[in-house]
Amino acid sequence: MIHWYALVDCNNFYASCERVFQPQLQDVPIVVLSNNDGCVIARSEEAKALGIEMGVPYFKIKPLLKKGKVKIFSSNYTLYGDMSARVMDILQQHCADVEVYSIDEAFLLLNFYHQQISDLQNYGNNLQQTILRGTGLPTSVGIAPTKTLSKLANHIAKKISKTPVYVLTPNDPILRNIAINKIWGIGAGYQRRLKHLHLETVYDLQQLPEGWMHKEFGIVGLRMIKELKGIPCLSLEEPITVRKQLMVSRSFDQEITTLEKLQEAISIYASRLGEKLRQHEQETQHLTVFMMTNRFKPNNASRRTHYIKTIELPLATSNTSELINYAYQLIQQLYETDVAYKKAGVLAGRLQPKSSKQLHLFKSLNNQKKMQTACKVMDQLNKKMGRNTLYYASCGPQPKFKHRQNFLSPKYTVRWSDLLKV
Repeated sequence: MIHWYALVDCNNFYASCERVFQPQLQDVPIVVLSNNDGCVIARSEEAKALGIEMGVPYFKIKPLLKKGKVKIFSSNYTLYGDMSARVMDILQQHCADVEVYSIDEAFLLLNFYHQQISDLQNYGNNLQQTILRGTGLPTSVGIAPTKTLSKLANHIAKKISKTPVYVLTPNDPILRNIAINKIWGIGAGYQRRLKHLHLETVYDLQQLPEGWMHKEFGIVGLRMIKELKGIPCLSLEEPITVRKQLMVSRSFDQEITTLEKLQEAISIYASRLGEKLRQHEQETQHLTVFMMTNRFKPNNASRRTHYIKTIELPLATSNTSELINYAYQLIQQLYETDVAYKKAGVLAGRLQPKSSKQLHLFKSLNNQKKMQTACKVMDQLNKKMGRNTLYYASCGPQPKFKHRQNFLSPKYTVRWSDLLKV
């Protein structure tokens, strides 16, 4: 029995989320900016047509944005995350086997549907319309016998087909016109090597002997060509339930030059890191602190833009006071005078479950328990009364993450005060 995979992808997801609640923007060019309104991270099709590139800094395209009458939005991740959850909920209602691949796309294993192309097409159409009615978000659906082909089918549905749903088979003539760089997993290096061999389309790659592909490109290349021929090698992946790393980082709304302000910022980030570790019932053995300057305008003699240092902790911990203490040590070693820092963060590595903690000969177990109790009480109070009801003095007089979000839209679905009034 042939299994079929579907890839459901939300079209221009961030921009589409903004349009759901402002339908007057339906044909208006839209760009969404990153944290602190730094650079473009999402574009509508109309914005792409104006030549606005992904990742370009906002200050570089201000004249173009004004000339093209482009609507600008600051990133509203709370709204986007909630809209994503609504889409994934609909998918899970329609299919038992779902792999959430990213915030705006998911794979489905359709192993209980008839093999007729018309049945699969009808299923995809129904799913696409259900998501549109339920969330207002437009999607493209690609259906094929393998995950790699379903990615190509989704590309065809989004860019080539007249309908938002496309069912692709390995011998579909359209593959003769699809460039190799559209294949899932083909990067710039692979593309150069294949182009040197005069291989330019998906069809060209399908014709290669599997043995030759294995010899030249290894097991990854072999799996790829098998998938393109309709032989499944990639199954749905289980969701990741145990984290291997945790990070808290932010760009500053204004550049920081003093050690005192950097210490306040890193204390806030270490506090948030401790909350996350305790929430996941994990502890860290490694702590990394990093700082960055604005790479678009180097402001020190060495033109250095990245500062990073790691420390191995004597005992794995999630205790906020210990994390702040170690972060302080690292920030003092990294800090250089006469340098303007734009971003900083803390990274917890070598995470381990709280229940399997390796004790230390020279560390008091009673003291550890007291600190754990203190952190637990702090977490409970902050959860009940609001974040930063109780905090460490090293975080400054009013600890908060400051963002520059001059174009932020309301959080329509997750904040009572932002609900639309009809």
